[in-house]
Amino acid sequence: MSKNALRRWTTDSPRVLVDSPWMRLRAERCVTQRGAVLDPFYLLDYPEWVHVAAFDEEDRLLLVRQYRHGARQISLELPGGMMDPSENDPLVTGARELLEETGHVATTLAHLARLSPNPSSHTNGVHILLATGARPRRELDLDATEDIVVAPTPWREAVEMAIAGEMIHAQHVGLLFIALARAKGLKFGRTGE
Repeated sequence: MSKNALRRWTTDSPRVLVDSPWMRLRAERCVTQRGAVLDPFYLLDYPEWVHVAAFDEEDRLLLVRQYRHGARQISLELPGGMMDPSENDPLVTGARELLEETGHVATTLAHLARLSPNPSSHTNGVHILLATGARPRRELDLDATEDIVVAPTPWREAVEMAIAGEMIHAQHVGLLFIALARAKGLKFGRTGE
């Protein structure tokens, strides 16, 4: 089947199973283009997510460590979070999250990409921003559910940690490499190309 022959599934019977401030779980009856029926097919609605690859004035990457209950581990990640209902600009969200989670403000902030965290089940997007010239402005301003330690890391060391599996959040590893390709001109490709 060629790419041009692919079509969206048809859907009906939508129902909301869980509705919370963090996410909504929905179920639909779906019919694929070849007639297979998937009922229920579950969808996760989250707000847009925004993460920031921020470099400080010493060219270190501002990473954060925090406990992630799903993995039951301390995770090394990019700062970021969900867009608030009142926000519609990823740059605004990224600047806010950078300040809240690291206490830093950046000289420049650029939007690099919007990706899908999981195109099979998630309806939201995840944005990666590149920040440069980040400098401390104030103490962290964390939600009651957040315990974060800021970890300024030489960016080459962050690359080694990601490759070694020391950064367990796969989404953040991918976002980090997008940002490093832009910020540091790193080339990723097949051998011999």
